[in-house]
Amino acid sequence: MIKLSTNQRFNENTNEKNVNIDKTSDEFKSAESVWLKFIELLKQNLTDAEIDTWFSIIVPKSYEENILTVYVPSKDYYSIIEKRFNKQITGIIESGLLGESGGLQYEINETSYENDNYYSESDDEINATKNNQIHKIEDYSVLNEKANNVFKIGADHTFASNLYPKYTFDGFVKGESNELALAAAYAIANNPGKLYNPFFVYGGVGIGKTHLTQSIGNEILKRFPDKKVYYTTAPDFTTSFTSSIARDRVDFSGASGTKQLDSFYKSLDVLIIDDIQNLAGKIGTQDFMYQIFNTLYNNKKHIIFSCDKPISQIKDIEERLISRFKSGMVADIQTPSWEMRVAIIKRKLEESGIDVTEEVIHYIATNVKDSIRTIEGIIVGMIAESTLIYKGEINMDIAEKVVQRTVGYIRKSKTISIENIIYSVAYYYKLSENSILSKKRTKDIAFARQIAMYLAKELTNSTLETIGLNFGGKDHATVLYSCNSIKEQIKNNKEVASQVEDIKEQINLL
Repeated sequence: MIKLSTNQRFNENTNEKNVNIDKTSDEFKSAESVWLKFIELLKQNLTDAEIDTWFSIIVPKSYEENILTVYVPSKDYYSIIEKRFNKQITGIIESGLLGESGGLQYEINETSYENDNYYSESDDEINATKNNQIHKIEDYSVLNEKANNVFKIGADHTFASNLYPKYTFDGFVKGESNELALAAAYAIANNPGKLYNPFFVYGGVGIGKTHLTQSIGNEILKRFPDKKVYYTTAPDFTTSFTSSIARDRVDFSGASGTKQLDSFYKSLDVLIIDDIQNLAGKIGTQDFMYQIFNTLYNNKKHIIFSCDKPISQIKDIEERLISRFKSGMVADIQTPSWEMRVAIIKRKLEESGIDVTEEVIHYIATNVKDSIRTIEGIIVGMIAESTLIYKGEINMDIAEKVVQRTVGYIRKSKTISIENIIYSVAYYYKLSENSILSKKRTKDIAFARQIAMYLAKELTNSTLETIGLNFGGKDHATVLYSCNSIKEQIKNNKEVASQVEDIKEQINLL
């Protein structure tokens, strides 16, 4: 069990996947009563949106000996709760709501979230648990043929969700650049049609929008196997619409064409449309989309859009449709930071079963800044290069060759020394190297020293003890404190984050 504070803890040894919560039991009712009071107090300091996003899917389990135990869907979800709202939660606990020496304990229970939200209107029982990618169609029997993206009547009475199975939340690397979008995505997956509808996510090319939106779809199918979830792109949506018009011109029976397509889309529980900016200039398709949107929204079905630009920059799309995009939750995914790129590269290499040195990983992260898709391509290229030419070994020579072939001009790899880091930090903050290495504790010198220690840990393979020796004999605890302090400031202070990136650029130029 990990202690968080004097009154909060996370039961790491508990991951209950097959627990059915009996909401009629005295144990649940006791916990429910306390949790509802807890929520009421939270509402005094948090917005309704924050309550809906973060606390609406938490389910009370028990209240015994002044310890309120609640279920959360994952450890990651708990971590975000603790990070964002620790002050408010601690304040309520210390107010005495839970009694003397009261505390809040979090446990994971994945299965409890496969049912409707704890605060939802119904508790429909979900019997199936598999992520079925094929769903039954009722009367209209629309079949999507992916080869030409044409909808037609078929005897098979099924349609494909078009979701890529590997696009899941587990495979999505979270960080400061996507925190809000990911949090909203989690909430939607647990409450389709109820929270953040529509959901509009935007960001540059290749930074994870498709992965995130499809993760929502896959998670909904996992939790609610009977839901009809469909993913498509705006160009494919347009092609389907124009093809249906063409069929109308040769078939007057109404058995196919736009009526059939309209029935199909309006039958969905979740519609995900990627690259919505590609509807620009297509007035007929926009009108068709507008009618589908209104029907789905009014029936409390979820609509999810992705776009490569903010709503304000979208051109040639009717204002009435733009207003629909704005009516729900809008979140952006930004370019990943250096640290996040390192995490993404490590995750992709692990998925491929490839082991490379930290030097190679840092090299790729430094030279590929704008696109996760480009990073994936480089990893594939390195694997191919090593398999065909170097008999499986991936070294710096291969990394340099593939990166240069992919992105063009690159900085040659080199060993980064602690001395170079100290020099760059001193130069950046207009201090002497001796002052950083001294025992002076003035604010500017102490801050620069912490920055240098942080970069030494991030950019070199040196141990904390070795770093401490290079900074005048500091012990490893001091180094660790400095690193954690700067890491936290980078997360919460854009100016500090920008300074660290500037210094890294300076180090790479040495």
